[in-house]
Amino acid sequence: MNKVAINLAQIMEIPIAKLYIGKSNVRSGAGDITDLTKSIEEEGVLQPILVRPVKEKYEIIVGSRRFSAAKAAGLKSIPAIIREMNDDEAIIASLTENIQRGDIEPEEEAKAYKTLLKIFGSIRKVAQKVGVNYSRVARTMEVLELIPELQKRVLRYATKGERDNASAVPFEHATMIAEAFRTEEIKRLPQEEKTAKQIEIAKAIAPLRQYDARRVVDRFKMFPEKSIEAIKEEALRSQTALVLRIYFIPKVARLLSKAADDRHMSMEELVPIAVEEWLKQVGYRGSMD
Repeated sequence: MNKVAINLAQIMEIPIAKLYIGKSNVRSGAGDITDLTKSIEEEGVLQPILVRPVKEKYEIIVGSRRFSAAKAAGLKSIPAIIREMNDDEAIIASLTENIQRGDIEPEEEAKAYKTLLKIFGSIRKVAQKVGVNYSRVARTMEVLELIPELQKRVLRYATKGERDNASAVPFEHATMIAEAFRTEEIKRLPQEEKTAKQIEIAKAIAPLRQYDARRVVDRFKMFPEKSIEAIKEEALRSQTALVLRIYFIPKVARLLSKAADDRHMSMEELVPIAVEEWLKQVGYRGSMD
């Protein structure tokens, strides 16, 4: 006789007063819930939140925005899936669900990875537990480590949307900087010059929109020997973007994905290297030096 696994999770209406957002929830804030509140006022909560029992109350693991919007809409209770889980499982569930929904800020994701790294001891184990590739966790953690380095040099950390002056660098922009300094051209710069340019490029792109910041950083990767001031002027004056959207047939995409995983890289990092190698083989490498 085959055994059937039983899901012990329960679904029930829980009074708002018995719910709270605890340390296991990876989201740092609800954000703008105006539209969600209006939707709940009209149709109610269509998808239950995920909670775990803690003494006489329930800690929200997934669904903090729905909870906040339900409160704002004046609801007295909300449907919830109740699941027993320990602290580690709760953080993993919260992070995984929000990543799948695309409903998490990069800095929130990075801080959750940092917490899990303390628990599991290696980036590879964290990636396996959350169900994302190694390179994503590694890159996100690298940016989280870069922020304090920028802070030491008078650039304070800024949350998304905080671009009013060049003393603030958003997390997304720091991600671009970290990516740029992994390229071979920039690695070849003297260490002292790399350190100086890291701060200069951060100051240059801090007040820019993400799209414009990307254009400046992409041009910096092409011409790291130029002054940052000249690079910024050229990048913002040019209407031609460096970013290319390329379609790979499934077979090639699978091979690239495997090659990237084997090298602990993302496909975005691997493709330029592969293209450069091909150009070298067909005789164009000399014109790139």
